[in-house]
Amino acid sequence: MPAVWLADPGGLHLQRTLASGQTFRWRWDTSADGGNTALGVVGRHVLRLRHDDRGLWLLSPHTAAARTLLIHYLGLDRPAGEIRTIEAALAGDVILAGVLAHTRGIAVLAQDPWEILISFIISANNNIPKISRSIDRLARALGERLNGDAWAFPSPGRIAAAHPRTLAACLLGYRAPYVRDTARLIADGRLNLSDLRAMSLEDARHRLLSVPGVGEKVADCVLLFGLGHTGAFPVDIWVQRAVERLYFRGRPRQLRQIRHFGRARFGPLAGYAQQHLFAYARSRLRDGPALGRAGPPPSPPISA
Repeated sequence: MPAVWLADPGGLHLQRTLASGQTFRWRWDTSADGGNTALGVVGRHVLRLRHDDRGLWLLSPHTAAARTLLIHYLGLDRPAGEIRTIEAALAGDVILAGVLAHTRGIAVLAQDPWEILISFIISANNNIPKISRSIDRLARALGERLNGDAWAFPSPGRIAAAHPRTLAACLLGYRAPYVRDTARLIADGRLNLSDLRAMSLEDARHRLLSVPGVGEKVADCVLLFGLGHTGAFPVDIWVQRAVERLYFRGRPRQLRQIRHFGRARFGPLAGYAQQHLFAYARSRLRDGPALGRAGPPPSPPISA
């Protein structure tokens, strides 16, 4: 069956977006024609898609539900050209203008806040390959089996009721009790993640920080990637490296200082700026100097 055309990507770069540290359930396969195919699990759908010069293509499944889900997940149901509009605003910052030359097309995905919360609790003091392995094991152990070799992310109730040995086998390490206790909060109705969408960023952040295993970086990741609070500015080692080198001449700053700097400088677009700084640092700041080590004079917050 032929591929189904989704939409003009409107500035979206699929590979950069899926590799930007906000999702852990995608992999890339090389097809017989030499093209790259993205294979991932979103909700209860196992999706295969491709991005080429003509746009985005859904290779499977060929259902209206899968198409609608994917369009929302990738943000293609938002105003036309939104990614380019946001990047034009970010380019008002002289440092980000140079960064964007290497990172254009990164979208913030519309993801399930429950899956994001558990995924980023697992991410604490961890790396992306290990995070992906743990999430895959968790899904295989407790999630619903889908078509092929794929499983849905498990429900709060399934994780809440899981035996500690089951969670230990998912390579969660010291995070296993946090994952179980957080699942119990959700399953018992003591935490409703939907309520956090309507809260202010600060109120939602304060509530998340009371959840077992959620520190400042994890809270900001959940706010940005799961709850749509684009003013959040998660800071990990890569963002820290980018901000210190590009804006502070390599002088060290505390993580909290960097978070406040990002939110003050980029305003409601702080989360988008963070994604570009993260991607740039991982690809170009592993060693040696980089562009614009001397930051520009302070500027007002950026707005779209």
